[in-house]
Amino acid sequence: MTYANFCNFGDVIPLNVTCSPHQLLDEISMFERAQYNPRKDIKRLGLSITSLDGETNGIDLDSLKEYNKENDTSYHEMSFTQLTRVYDMSEQVQKLVDPFRELIGRSHLIELGIGGYFPPHRDQASYVANGLRAIRIIVPLKNCNPPCMYFNYDEKILRFEHGRAYFLNTNKSHSLFSFIGSSFVVLNVKACEEAYYLISEYFQSS
Repeated sequence: MTYANFCNFGDVIPLNVTCSPHQLLDEISMFERAQYNPRKDIKRLGLSITSLDGETNGIDLDSLKEYNKENDTSYHEMSFTQLTRVYDMSEQVQKLVDPFRELIGRSHLIELGIGGYFPPHRDQASYVANGLRAIRIIVPLKNCNPPCMYFNYDEKILRFEHGRAYFLNTNKSHSLFSFIGSSFVVLNVKACEEAYYLISEYFQSS
């Protein structure tokens, strides 16, 4: 199965992987957040669920493309597989990660402040190349629906169930803007045939 075959099931798919958003945010409230992509003055904070060395707030919260260019490195989504104390301290984070734990890559919490946003973009085609790249799974936690936040996906506004994981084909154009502050988890799972079949086992029944 290829990524294109997998996307025949849909571009935005709810999964039978859930957490309690309030409990998750309470369990990780003691951790310090850091600026997400510090090169850009946008109201976005991040907290590492995985990292290079198990520490939080490192390279994994930077733009890998820009960091690699500046430092002559070649980090990618699957370079960041060491679970941090955020995972250890939160049963709710564990509920999200554990179904994909053997294939988990760069994963983090993102908090958008008032006016925080991601501009329209598409992930690079190489993002889902077998072996090195990743499949994107998001878990909305707080204020992720209109009128609090608008997630524009392929010219449609998405609505989520908070606390539920969603597969998202981020090769299509997407952007988001928060009006009052929003929180969500981003999980990257290794792009490979094993992952495609694993994720399909968690498809939510209609």
